[in-house]
Amino acid sequence: MQVQSKKYHIQQTIKLSIPLVISQLTVMMIGVVDTIMSGRLGTLPLAAVSIGGAIWGIGVMFVLGILMATPPMISELDGAKKHHEIGPLVRQLMWLALIIGFVFFILLRNLTPLFDLFGTQKAVIPFAIDYLKAISWGILSFPLFLVFRYVADGLSHTRMTMYISFLGLALNIPLNYILMFGKLGFPALGVQGCGYASAIVITIQATVFGMVLAKHRWFKDLNIFSHIEKIDKKAIYSVLAIGLPIGMALFAEGGFFSIVTMLASKLSPEVIAAHQISLNFASVLFMVPLGMSMAITIRVGNAVGRKSKIDTRTAGLIGIGLIFFVQIFLAGFIFIFPEFVANLYTKDLKVQEIALNLLFFAAIFQMSDGIQVAAAGALRGIKDTQFLMYATTIAFWAFGFSVSYWFCFVKNMGAQGLWIGLIMGLSVAAVLNFLRFHYKTKLD
Repeated sequence: MQVQSKKYHIQQTIKLSIPLVISQLTVMMIGVVDTIMSGRLGTLPLAAVSIGGAIWGIGVMFVLGILMATPPMISELDGAKKHHEIGPLVRQLMWLALIIGFVFFILLRNLTPLFDLFGTQKAVIPFAIDYLKAISWGILSFPLFLVFRYVADGLSHTRMTMYISFLGLALNIPLNYILMFGKLGFPALGVQGCGYASAIVITIQATVFGMVLAKHRWFKDLNIFSHIEKIDKKAIYSVLAIGLPIGMALFAEGGFFSIVTMLASKLSPEVIAAHQISLNFASVLFMVPLGMSMAITIRVGNAVGRKSKIDTRTAGLIGIGLIFFVQIFLAGFIFIFPEFVANLYTKDLKVQEIALNLLFFAAIFQMSDGIQVAAAGALRGIKDTQFLMYATTIAFWAFGFSVSYWFCFVKNMGAQGLWIGLIMGLSVAAVLNFLRFHYKTKLD
């Protein structure tokens, strides 16, 4: 088998990455729009969207992780030229998506005790509950959207994800405006309208993507919707064997970030808002390495399907190197333009002052954040997901959470202490993930 050149690996990784990065940025921009528009409602609604979004994010990360088994499975079948097996696999994934969506719908609507557990300020809780109950309708179709998206991505048709992500952003802004502020005859629903708008957008995206997989020439021959199959427990278990550890890893990571936000909810509304601004913008930038890491998974998975050990290793290491290079520029942007970022989100001078301080920490953690997600993408490509689960749990909870709590509440450093813990967790994860991929792909 012919080994692919390093130049080819770089070209293909960039080619796959660009639509995925744009897609991730577009998806994240929906959250940014929600945050900016809720900020126009006042500090309490902004804090509520911050906290409600953190809880929503935990569920989303877990669902996303489980279904992240899809791209490496699809790309491996593609690399091995076993296209006839893709349709049956996707039909089982759709059953799994429906089950997951229903379970998380119930959970998101019954999380009120969580606020008391973390001592969230009483004034914020009603707004956060309204937001969660509204956006929970979107979790019913979100897993299906992910399945459809990951099938397209796994087959290297990443542009389709980009187009449908653009559609979501284009719909989100006017829907937010109409439902939040009461336009075109609709009542002003505030943060609840923000949640409903996101749920509607997710449902439309899932529907459109399903139609594309059914009709577009790229996917029509897969016959995904040709018939309905009974649930195949063996097929479902094979997906869960890969996906559950990824889900647990992302749950540990997303849960860590969300819990840090919940810890911040014990502080003043201004600190909550500043924390959300800094974390939200850092999360926007994170979409760049995240999109690139998805491309790494596809490239590595394809090489595994072709049974090329050299290409498997090269695809992963080149992808990690590319992300490291990109992160240097992203960190520099935050260092140079913190005032621009803070002013984009709020006009409250006190919130801006706190946010400027936290954005410094957000710039620092760009490097470790990029490496950890890049190496995680490579590990997903070789289906080494058990390690990801253990490494992420250790990095974020044994190290990150402990450090965050210690500096914030024991040393009384406030939000700055929380962010020191974020940096620690990401750094440990970066080291563990990179060393694991290096070890697993060593050539004999």
